Amino acid sequence: KQLFFVVVGPPHFRCSAEDHHVLTVQIAMLNTNFCCSTTLLSVSALFALMFAYSAVKLVQFTPVYRPLHCVTTSGDFGQQQMEMDGFWVNSSGTAVKSCTNPNPYNLRMTQGDPSKVYVKDDWGLHQVGESFLMDSEYPAEGNGTGAFALKIAMPFLQAMTLLARQRVQVVTEVNAHIEAELFLLGVGFSSTETSNKVCGFEIKMGSPQTVGNSACEDSLDKLVIPDADDPKEVEDLVELSPELYNHKTEMKNRAFTSLLCTLGVLSASCFASGLWLGRRRSRFAREFSFDFPAIEKEVAEMKRQQSVAEGDFPAIE
Repeated sequence: KQLFFVVVGPPHFRCSAEDHHVLTVQIAMLNTNFCCSTTLLSVSALFALMFAYSAVKLVQFTPVYRPLHCVTTSGDFGQQQMEMDGFWVNSSGTAVKSCTNPNPYNLRMTQGDPSKVYVKDDWGLHQVGESFLMDSEYPAEGNGTGAFALKIAMPFLQAMTLLARQRVQVVTEVNAHIEAELFLLGVGFSSTETSNKVCGFEIKMGSPQTVGNSACEDSLDKLVIPDADDPKEVEDLVELSPELYNHKTEMKNRAFTSLLCTLGVLSASCFASGLWLGRRRSRFAREFSFDFPAIEKEVAEMKRQQSVAEGDFPAIE
């Protein structure tokens, strides 16, 4: 039995089964081109969105780091406790700071290298104890609270000499690890750096004891300890060293440049390929003047007639 298929389109013609097979392959190629073209254009749009998102993040992360702005909110020292064994005087205290994080990512600060506490006089610095930085977190573009504890232990005679003064200046090292948590394209990154500062404050002896605000600098030569009676808050900046800042800036620029170039090339390539396939499909369809809805309807009718001829379904008058 030989079947004949009807293809509707200008001009109206009939073709054999072999011709129909060739025509079917051509139609399948057209459909494949259409699917590939649509997919490539969609992928191109996705890469373009990723490019725009990365560009926005580049602007947000420029500069790569903005210093934390911290001010002392409270500070106190416990009562001295004398120990008969060796005549040592022990004292402890806590300084609390409120910090503002202007960066678009979270920051976490933890204790770094062991930090020492000194008493400053006309002859220089004398080590009297250690300081410990308490773990603290600062949300992106938000505020947080940090603190460091001091533990002081000194010989009895040295302690009596200090207590005889009206004012005592205390200098402490603050060695911290600063961890940054960044997210880009849904992927989290973390970076940990070290910050070393020198802080100082003044204690006014007497009853009651007055603890002044603290100030911090990168080195002891730049440190100016505020007067214990001065109520003015001194703002401290937790900064990166210039060398480390330049290194992080260069790393950020290289990473974002590579990412943006890759996304731009992928988006442009997918767009050009999708556009070329779409134009190829349109040109091929115009050459054959295909009427796709009519073809699909005719194929469905032929399948129905074939099923009737084989006795699978009753014929419809």
